[in-house]
Amino acid sequence: MVEVRTSHKLVIGGGCAAIVAVGFAAAPAFVIGTATADPTPSADPTGASAGQTFAGPAVENARGTYQAQITVEDGKVTDVVALQAGTRDPNSIAVNEMAIPAFRSEVLEAQTWDVAAVSGASFTSPAFIESLQGAFAAAGLS
Repeated sequence: MVEVRTSHKLVIGGGCAAIVAVGFAAAPAFVIGTATADPTPSADPTGASAGQTFAGPAVENARGTYQAQITVEDGKVTDVVALQAGTRDPNSIAVNEMAIPAFRSEVLEAQTWDVAAVSGASFTSPAFIESLQGAFAAAGLS
């Protein structure tokens, strides 16, 4: 076994930290969904009723910021997306890739923000549900 001096450990550790920091700074933002918060209806050249989007509040917790957006057409929720979902941490990404689609399915089926928490998403669930509640309130669908 080769012994490494304390000064060398500090240099190696500092170099690794710098590489990781540069990697995070250069990495593209992680986004689930591709929506923008726009409470005005989209223009449709056919004259059909376009959906309106309503964003809930951004809710922060120990695992990042979560924000939901719903699309409503004729009083019915037709889409749910995450404008913000946690952090770039690989565990956070994995949990949200599982949880956000589950929330979308539940909300579209139930037509309410008051859905069950997703198992394994103990930080995502309360934050996303709170944001969903705000989006439903903004849409007048409390």
